[in-house]
Amino acid sequence: MTDDYDTEIPEEGGSPARESQKKGLYFYFAVALLGCLMFLVVFVNIPSMQASAGTTMTRTGWQLQSCANASGGMEPAAGQNITARFDREGKLNGFAGCNYYSATYTTTNYAIHISPAATSRKYCAEPGVMALETAYLANLNATTEFRVADDALKLYNKTGKPLLAFNAGPA
Repeated sequence: MTDDYDTEIPEEGGSPARESQKKGLYFYFAVALLGCLMFLVVFVNIPSMQASAGTTMTRTGWQLQSCANASGGMEPAAGQNITARFDREGKLNGFAGCNYYSATYTTTNYAIHISPAATSRKYCAEPGVMALETAYLANLNATTEFRVADDALKLYNKTGKPLLAFNAGPA
């Protein structure tokens, strides 16, 4: 006499344990594939991002938002119309608050070298205008690195301290 409880009925597609093992392998394969994809996006694409950063900087004019002061703090450039325009030929032009200026620049990855700016010789008597212009031009000269993202450009010195922050705008 056979017991109904001892009879094994073969299931379609194999045993539950075997199905669980297959699902586990698919999961680990998916995780490994995702890891490889992230590696490619992050590490393989970085050189192209760096190479295009200098080009991105030339696509718009820049309006100064803040400038490092003598003590190293960032001060807003509210009410001042200080601008910068980087062209594809390595020329930088703009308005420094009182005078127009021009300089040359070169970029390699995120490094930038800006030559000392030539300016017009106008004097502006409004309070703070000449001091901000002097600080702005000094910070341009001290810049060694830059970062650009969408509508923001930041310039840094050799120690990584921010010197100038711009938003996209007229130049």
